Amino acid sequence: MSEPFFRPWAEIRAGEQAELTVTMDDARVRAFSALIGDTDSFHVSDEAAARTVFQTRICHGVHLLAYVSVTIGQKLPGFGTTYVSHQFTFRAPVYIGDTVTVRITVLEKLEHRRLLLETAIRRGDGAEVLTGQAVVKTYC
Repeated sequence: MSEPFFRPWAEIRAGEQAELTVTMDDARVRAFSALIGDTDSFHVSDEAAARTVFQTRICHGVHLLAYVSVTIGQKLPGFGTTYVSHQFTFRAPVYIGDTVTVRITVLEKLEHRRLLLETAIRRGDGAEVLTGQAVVKTYC
């Protein structure tokens, strides 16, 4: 295991960004469904999905949100970062096979080692999937 990456609060500046790109393939979606016990929903069943407004399977919103957490915890600010709050809006679905890019942007440094972050996810076709703001506390 490699050394965990983190940036001290004092070194972080407003405007800094980090990104993570992930392809939401069938195996990834099914593994997440199994992990949370959601094994018969329109996320994994073509028949169930055909009866929804989407007409086809889509990824779990919270699965996508987990990659926001991964980006924060591994890239900016990194190891030991804890969530204080997160407000977000889902704007478009992500379909099986879509590639998404998570982008974290530091909007403001707050007191007590906290940061205000803009959180965003876009599909490969440019569609905005998720937007939001989070407050996190850095490790040091």
